[in-house]
This record gives sequence, structure tokens and C-alpha cells, in this order.
Amino acid sequence: MTLIVGMANDDIGFLVGETMLTPLLLIKGNPIGPVNGEFHGLKIQIINGDSAIAFASSNAVDVALRVIAAVSEEILKNPSTDIFQKTKEFYLAQFLAPNEKPDCEFLVLKLAGERKRLAHITASELKFVERAYIGDQKQMAKLNDLRQPYVGAKEAHVQQPDGSFKIEPVEDSAGQIEFMEISFALERLVERRGREGVGAIAGNIIRVANARLSGQLEYLQTVMAGISLEEGAIGYSLLASNREKRGVGIYYIAGKLGFVMIVGDTEMCRKVRAETLDEFKTMARESWGLDLI
Repeated sequence: MTLIVGMANDDIGFLVGETMLTPLLLIKGNPIGPVNGEFHGLKIQIINGDSAIAFASSNAVDVALRVIAAVSEEILKNPSTDIFQKTKEFYLAQFLAPNEKPDCEFLVLKLAGERKRLAHITASELKFVERAYIGDQKQMAKLNDLRQPYVGAKEAHVQQPDGSFKIEPVEDSAGQIEFMEISFALERLVERRGREGVGAIAGNIIRVANARLSGQLEYLQTVMAGISLEEGAIGYSLLASNREKRGVGIYYIAGKLGFVMIVGDTEMCRKVRAETLDEFKTMARESWGLDLI
């Protein structure tokens, strides 16, 4: 299963997706047992603060990664590069390779001031859209079935400089509400896979959106916590590195292990043993330059 959903209008720009690499599962078989990072990867890659590329592929994850890497390099050299045309151009160039018929599609999200644009790119077309998904059509139908109305907080307690708190009203925009509804629906969808022997990492999803404070595209963090009679403290923290070197880190407290997924990395997912969350963050910083928060 691959499913990534995107939206872009004057209100919001976002991409939400999961991490399962279905082609690897089909090749190597379903890995029953503990968490296995080998079969997961970062399918939504933030190129810079205003550009992100998501991919889906049934047979050519390596091709999609080469395309994203090439586009990233072009943008690094020339920030004014047309990311939409370059993604299409580099993807079509892959068809020139002998014996290669890649089946990839991309969602490209671009912020340009107040304007946000989303393109759906395949070998045959480049189409600008407000909403789109890539990946498994049946899974998208299931996601729509699992989607529920989102009712957010009506007020926020905002701490003032003197230490006191002020109650301020909160009003979510239509785009923010849609973002939350899709995020929670995808969470419900992928959590079902955890019962199918693909590991606890299957329950994580990756959210990218234009952040309220910075106005730039950022990976959003997630924390899940609980208590198990068998293991004691359980749950995970999904940490994000949104400056300089971009990527995410997922740390599981009960297993004392984590996974690192880095934008532009040649490896889709790196498994790390760490006794604590702080140790995991230190290892990610020293080994790969990620500032996980």
C-alpha cells in the first residue's frame, strides 16, 4: 500500500502519507515479527522551506528517489528552478535507460508567498490541482470511509510575558479542518496494518504542511504514550528536523530503538538502538546532522 494525499489553495498546503514500501514487501515477503525499518521510507521529501515532492511507485522506488535527488540538486544550484517542469523532465529521462519502464507518480507542492500550488505528475501529464492523491485507489476509498468530522478546540490558553494566561478564541480554517480529518483517517487506516505483522512503525504517518509560525513547509511531530501491563511505559515520539538537514526520527520507548528517515538519503530508513530519547536525538545529530525536536 502507498497512499499520499495532498491539497493546496490560498488557505493551506499539505501532504499526508504513510511509510510502507510495498515493492520491497512483495519482493522479500511480509516480515512477521518485530518492527523492521527495512520496509519503510520517507515518501514525502521537503526539498526546502517552500517545496516538497511526494512519490508513489509499484516497481521503481529507486527511480523516484533518483528523480527527487536530481531535482533537489537543481534547486540547490538555482532556487528559481521550476520544480514542476524539472520533476517531469527528470522522470521522463529515466525512460531512456535500457530495460527500465518505471511506474511512478509524484505530487509536488510549492509555496509562493500566499499562493500555494500542487501538481500531479506522471509520465503522460503534469496537471495542477487543488486536491489529489497518489497510490492505491482502494486504500483511498477506505480512507474516505474512515474520515470523520473534526471538531477542534474553541479556545486556547496563551501565556503572557508576566506568566499569566489569557484565553483566546480558536477558529480553524476549512483547510486546517480538512488537513486534520485526512490525517486522522489515514492514521486509522494504517494502524490496521500493525495487526498484520508489519511492525509498529506501520502506524506512523508523515504530515507536511505550511507551519503557522514559520510559514514554511515542515514535518509535523507526533507523540503517542501509554502504559502496558507487560512492558510498562509504551508509545513513540515522531520528531522532526526542519532546518538545514531535513528528515524525521521515530523513537519507541519500550523497544529502546528508533528509526531515522532523511531527505535525500540513499537508504530509505536507518535503525538505531538507543537507551533513551535524548540519546536517540544525540545520535541522529552526530551521525546525520539532524536537529530532531
